[in-house]
Amino acid sequence: MKSWSKFLVGILAMYMVVGCSENDNLVDAGQVNTGDPKDATYMSINVALPTARGTRSQTNPDGTSTDGTEVGLDKENNVKKILLVLANADDTFGAYGVVENLSIPAGQTTIKTAVKMDRTDIGQFYDQNGNIKNNAKNGVHVYVFCNPTDELINEIDALGYGDNWSDKTCNVLQSHTAATNKNVTIWADNSFLMSNASMALREIPSTFEAWRVNHDSENNAFELSGGNNGGINNASSNGRGAVKVERSMARFDFKDGSPANTPANTYDIGLGDQAGLLQVQLLRMGMVNMSKNFYYLRRVSDDGKGLNKLLCGAETDDNYIDDTDASFKTAGTLDASKLADYFNYPLFDNNGKINDNTRLQWDNYWIADVLGYQEDNPAYAKGGYHIWRYVTENTIPEDNNKQRNGISTGVVFKGKLLSTPGLESKNEPLYKAINGVYQLPTDVQGYTYTIGSSVYPILYTFQNVIYVGWNAGVAIEAAKEIGGQKANAELYKAYSTPVKDGKNPHQFYQELVQAKGTDGESAALDNFREAATAAGFTLYQASNDADGLVPGSTNAGVGYYFYYYYWNRHNDNKLPGTMGQMEFGVVRNNVYKLAVTGIAKLGHPRITDNDPDPVDPNTPDENGDVFITVAVETLPWVVRENNINF
Repeated sequence: MKSWSKFLVGILAMYMVVGCSENDNLVDAGQVNTGDPKDATYMSINVALPTARGTRSQTNPDGTSTDGTEVGLDKENNVKKILLVLANADDTFGAYGVVENLSIPAGQTTIKTAVKMDRTDIGQFYDQNGNIKNNAKNGVHVYVFCNPTDELINEIDALGYGDNWSDKTCNVLQSHTAATNKNVTIWADNSFLMSNASMALREIPSTFEAWRVNHDSENNAFELSGGNNGGINNASSNGRGAVKVERSMARFDFKDGSPANTPANTYDIGLGDQAGLLQVQLLRMGMVNMSKNFYYLRRVSDDGKGLNKLLCGAETDDNYIDDTDASFKTAGTLDASKLADYFNYPLFDNNGKINDNTRLQWDNYWIADVLGYQEDNPAYAKGGYHIWRYVTENTIPEDNNKQRNGISTGVVFKGKLLSTPGLESKNEPLYKAINGVYQLPTDVQGYTYTIGSSVYPILYTFQNVIYVGWNAGVAIEAAKEIGGQKANAELYKAYSTPVKDGKNPHQFYQELVQAKGTDGESAALDNFREAATAAGFTLYQASNDADGLVPGSTNAGVGYYFYYYYWNRHNDNKLPGTMGQMEFGVVRNNVYKLAVTGIAKLGHPRITDNDPDPVDPNTPDENGDVFITVAVETLPWVVRENNINF
């Protein structure tokens, strides 16, 4: 299980003015009379950004993590604004302040200013006799938000003393239409949203008079992160010190993991006498199922649904990161029509299906563009990885079997079937089909179609073997005999066993051949698809990559395309086919470094009706059916250790 990285960068002491509502009446509320509301008291606080070394997010089989930590970029570490919230010990609201326009001179890593707070706000922690209330007697909780959203500041501003507030959530809307985007500034350059990485309990004076006498100017500011007159010690030597914060989002990095002896992002997949002669090239990748909501403050619980909730607690082997959508995610059957309410870039449409229109709602990229991205300093693109994009937190509660394709954040890869020159002598029909120059054998009837001026047959896979055409491929192989026995008994059974209306797939195919060019062609093709997939055949039909794309988009030409689905692993239990606690998900302040290292077979067909085992919203994330191998390192995301600019 992952440990949480801590933000340990330089020391910030903040200057802020905390507002107070005009309607506050401390005398009527039974609190101490603070005198002139314009009178102020002063405090200072240190904020530590992540610089922890030696922590790790994922336990490898040998008990280590490959790189330990992932060093952040300057643009991921800078702080321009801070929201400070002081809460009672029960986490009800106390007071707040905002500091803006933070900066640090070149070459320095610290900034220190006075913290100015109105006495009316501080007075709310004390009773009418000026003594600290029981709710704060053992200390107050200090929460720091770096680069807070305007939405959060407005919500905090509307609070009154004693209000519940710690369950506030951030709503992030992101799509291809900029007008619909909301709160995407949380990962804007130099403006990453950050919040407490751990609980910060700090002691304050036991009497209100101490503020008036001892902390009435910048020169004698009360230290929330240091020692004070009167014996109050908030320094690190007393287990307190700087308030540690973490980024509120995660990051996905990607690199080309294909073998060195193949072209970029290209993998050998051929079996038997075709080994090394067939290849798949990955061309596009898309983010799917990115959560729209997350808690501003990280919280853990026994079940991921709030049982024994702990704010800013560490993730352990015995708990879960709470998610805002826990109730929806634990439903026995997911309601596909609601997926778009909870996720940006949902994998499925409202009917739980995938088609060309559905793919337009994914966050799609050319892989070459992702790999061509140059970081601010290439020296920090370790191991060939490139930053892809930032992602919101998305976790799934204790019912581990609820880790499903409809709700887990994932990556879809689009691949194209390629051939090497050696394939022509081993399997000429397949070579010609892949290259768009296919012709039916003499005296063989079959179903082909044209794209532009090129002729293509349907390709079929059965038990990971590729067949070119039905009559010219499947039927011939199914009929072969050795010593009076079918040479491929399973293929023959699938080909000849009735599956619908007393007919087998072979009979439905002959009806399709006869219907070609007539009004009944579409219905005949649908009937054949249904019969063939029911028997376990996967069908691949060539297409133009531009089909279904935004008009004017570039494309990779005509060919056989298919899709691979990867569900992000947060805590790999190393047990194939068995999902473990928090295995699939996205957790804030982690970097997930992905590389496709191998491809076993053709992916899911472009046309869902051609797939005998299509994914649906309730498909388990791990079901033992492995198409691709993805290497993932999950690393704590820490700040660069020197020359940090705030």
